[in-house]
Amino acid sequence: MAKFLAVLSIVAILVGTAPSVTASPQAEGQATLVQEFDWIRQGQVGILHLSGPGIQWAYAKFLRQTFLFFPDPRCTEKCGDQIALLSAPMTTTIEFHPMSVKVYYEDGSSETIEGSIRVAYGEFGQEELTLPANLIPLLEPEVTDRENTFLHSLLSNFRPQQDWLNSGFKLPREGHYVSIYGTWRTFNGGTRWYRHSGVDYPMPMGTPIQAAADGRVIYVGAIAIRGNYMVIDHGWGIFTGYGHASETYVKVGDVVVQNEIIGAVGNTGRSTGPHLHFEIGIGGVLVNPLVVVPLLNQLRMEQSNGS
Repeated sequence: MAKFLAVLSIVAILVGTAPSVTASPQAEGQATLVQEFDWIRQGQVGILHLSGPGIQWAYAKFLRQTFLFFPDPRCTEKCGDQIALLSAPMTTTIEFHPMSVKVYYEDGSSETIEGSIRVAYGEFGQEELTLPANLIPLLEPEVTDRENTFLHSLLSNFRPQQDWLNSGFKLPREGHYVSIYGTWRTFNGGTRWYRHSGVDYPMPMGTPIQAAADGRVIYVGAIAIRGNYMVIDHGWGIFTGYGHASETYVKVGDVVVQNEIIGAVGNTGRSTGPHLHFEIGIGGVLVNPLVVVPLLNQLRMEQSNGS
């Protein structure tokens, strides 16, 4: 699908064609923002591209989240372009949502770019699961709310290092998953629906869990739904989480590399059998790993090719 590039600037909104990133220099205060997408689906990510002279730093506000801009890995250091990875929660309403970008310049001035972004349907399935009686209390809404609040706080930090660009990302396994991101779930014949925040890979108890990319461990501990859980910060507000482990082999502060063994598959927490629950967060939002991992790897490949 060809990209529809909506170009927003301080002075005008242009739709239909995209300016070259090597266009003639503009006066400060004339930053240009390009949406490299038609829309963002629920639970997915879109790239914003910011260019212009004298930009010191910038951030975007979208769906009550803040997203920092980072140097665009697809261009040389001299070009000065920046990108932000915007994420939309799986529960976002399907409509246009306001977006703003605050740009700060080297001369001390600042500008705000206003626009809107369309969020489209994420195409989610349904499934029915059965939990043993001793895990039924973990279905209480307050348990889910408490864990979601904790994760949002954990995944909303930004670290400027770009560890993930060194390695790219690797899914735990190509294919052979039993439950995908965003699935609507019911348990034990109940009428309450729950949402799945990652991808479940069935594996025998004790199977090694490998780090998806280079990064730094920021959490290791037991939580109600995910059981023994590990989180790796890969830089740029990108995180991966590994749930239901039987054992964890890392501690907070450890620097890990892609494929390093960080734990073992288990059946802890709200789980129906041994498996790895794998999830990825961007800007505080858990998004679809099966879509986002290829997007991030494409960014890295374009960097490697000097595009």
